[in-house]
Amino acid sequence: MRLDGKTAPSDLQLKIVLHGTRPPLWRRLVLPSDTSLGTLHDAIQVAFGWHGGHLHLFTDEFGRGYGDAARLTDIDLGFGRGVGDEDTTALDDVLAEEGARLRYVYDFGDDWEHGITLEKTLPRPVGAERTVRCVGGRRADAPAEDIGGVSGLAEVLGFLDTPDGTWDGPYGELAAELRAAGYDPAAFDRDAITARLAEVTPDTVSGKAKPPAGDRSGRGGVRRLTAEDVALCTCGQCGVGDPVDAGADGPAEDVPVLRPVTLAPQEDLVAAVRGVPLFDAALRLAAWCHEGRQVTAGRVLRPALAREAVEELQLWKLAGHDSPYADAVARARALKSLRSAKDVAVLDDPWWLAVDGEMITIRGGRASGGAATDFTGEDLLEFWAATMGDLLEEIGETGVLDGWHGELGELTAEIADGLVGLLYDAPDDAWVDVDDLRAKAREAAENGPEFDLFRALFAASFRALGEGLALLGAVEYESGDGDDSAEETLRTLLNAVVGQKPGGSGTLPVTSDWSRDDRRGDRMRLTPLGRYGLRAYLMECGVPAPLLGEYAEADAGALLQGLLGYSPEELRREVEGWLEHRSAADAAVGLLDACAGAGHEAAAKRAVAQLVLADLDDPRALRVLRKAAASDVEGCRQVATATLGAHLGATAPVDPARAEEAGLWLLIDGLSILAGAGETEELVRGFLENWNTAPEALEQRVDELWRVEHLATAQVLAELGEGLRGVDKRLAKRMRTAANKAHSRR
Repeated sequence: MRLDGKTAPSDLQLKIVLHGTRPPLWRRLVLPSDTSLGTLHDAIQVAFGWHGGHLHLFTDEFGRGYGDAARLTDIDLGFGRGVGDEDTTALDDVLAEEGARLRYVYDFGDDWEHGITLEKTLPRPVGAERTVRCVGGRRADAPAEDIGGVSGLAEVLGFLDTPDGTWDGPYGELAAELRAAGYDPAAFDRDAITARLAEVTPDTVSGKAKPPAGDRSGRGGVRRLTAEDVALCTCGQCGVGDPVDAGADGPAEDVPVLRPVTLAPQEDLVAAVRGVPLFDAALRLAAWCHEGRQVTAGRVLRPALAREAVEELQLWKLAGHDSPYADAVARARALKSLRSAKDVAVLDDPWWLAVDGEMITIRGGRASGGAATDFTGEDLLEFWAATMGDLLEEIGETGVLDGWHGELGELTAEIADGLVGLLYDAPDDAWVDVDDLRAKAREAAENGPEFDLFRALFAASFRALGEGLALLGAVEYESGDGDDSAEETLRTLLNAVVGQKPGGSGTLPVTSDWSRDDRRGDRMRLTPLGRYGLRAYLMECGVPAPLLGEYAEADAGALLQGLLGYSPEELRREVEGWLEHRSAADAAVGLLDACAGAGHEAAAKRAVAQLVLADLDDPRALRVLRKAAASDVEGCRQVATATLGAHLGATAPVDPARAEEAGLWLLIDGLSILAGAGETEELVRGFLENWNTAPEALEQRVDELWRVEHLATAQVLAELGEGLRGVDKRLAKRMRTAANKAHSRR
């Protein structure tokens, strides 16, 4: 979180999505944190290709508006008495923490709505130039304004794929001009956008802006649903279709600490990509186009060639059992009546995959590809991972169910996000079973129409996500018993909840496929390929996703930092690999050096270092410990002394009084990790769960704790004194007394 007052220079990494576009059109921009919303407006105009001729407005999560106040004075925007001045409002005033969001609308007629999310706060080296730059994105700029918003844009792009001579409607002429100019809606040129952004000079806004007057209730702080929310959500925790409200005072949750994983060898992963039917079909299509094939103005194969490709390459094997292409007779009829290659999904999907992946290039009305052997190794694997990332990006922006928009669509995206987290966190080869999640939800919730709707929404989202990832070979997916459509059940429940009367009745069905206890639900699990792709996507999103063994050659400080959150077994395996690369003496020196310093990060490293050092019984390592125990370096001395005190067989053991003193210092040090996070309840819980700090064990030691010469002593004792009031009033009082003594001593 950003602290008030002077801070080091920083930049904000923003993801900006043009809502309603499919596939999503978005940009990732980096701007100085102290520049204005006015600069952000200029950057959006440049990055998306807007011309700046219309009004615009920013809206924050509290419903407060910001814009060009002079131009918006006479317009009723529903914000009460005022709109904040975008030129005097700094970005970090309205995007104060990671996950914070803004809404930006350009052109109040077409309503081009952009969602803005703060992904990261990046330190800027002292003296570095303040710039605005593009670091990522998808799709080309919108080709024109005044075309009716995203629905008009979709119509224009649809015309681009229409054969010559069949255009009608208001956008035919524009489509013809775009086609003649070679406009490619899938093209994205980051360098060209950054070059254009170089013309945007970021201003500097000093001081904290006063928020605009008006209604501040808004939606409050909004966070993403966690996996626990997905499994345990009840209608008392969140409204159907609404993100979970974290409360006006609560910041968004921290980035999750993911368990470390292992990945399959690269050659196995490349072979797995080739084994994915969709990718195999794309590779064979590329080879089939090796000498060039004619395409239409819509950049797809001519109908006769499309028929040939489906039969010769046996692409019909991609079809589901209910597709006309799965049956030879029906397939022959369908191919005979074929008018456009776009009408054949078994061809269209691998075709565009090959084109987008540059396996096939289209120039001058011909499509040319390479041999299947041209696409090997790391490049093929990276292309597969990028395709999976694009799918997850699309789900995150438009939801996981086709045709579901608005807040319900957003909730399907949140559910999918939680499920992705569950998949990654599950042990290797473990299934994520919708039945297990349903059982947890039933334990936590009361029956009711809203909760039935949420469960149906969850089931439909689970199935859609599983089927989509299975198509890429990222998961093994098994559908449950019965042929009922989860989405149909969802639509029936939704109609009933909102008061419509499906089937002539305004009440919920008495039973549904979802509520049957004897029905086996859907399940899925990550494949090794899926784990690779999901990790790559998480890393691109800024989520740490450690690998077992990745710290083998790291320095001790990086090891201790990386081991935070590891299970005991994972920690043991990582440390064993680390120790194999260095002598016991070198390991002890590095670990003890990393124990110096103040603050909770240093304290957390010391807590892990004690676990690692405890197993170093090499005589040379013990000599290093004895030397450190005699030093005057805070942190190092206490860790070394306590470690020696625990080595019963060590020669020249430390004095018991010194070991006791070091133990008390490390007790305060460990509790300071939680105290520094400001969570008194968590601090007390950790205090009580540790056998060495249980109230009974401290009855004779509490009066000595105030003497511990640790920077956090007074704070820890004061917070424990408050938190233990409801557990042990007498001990709580003694803690508060000790805290007062510690304050006086300082």
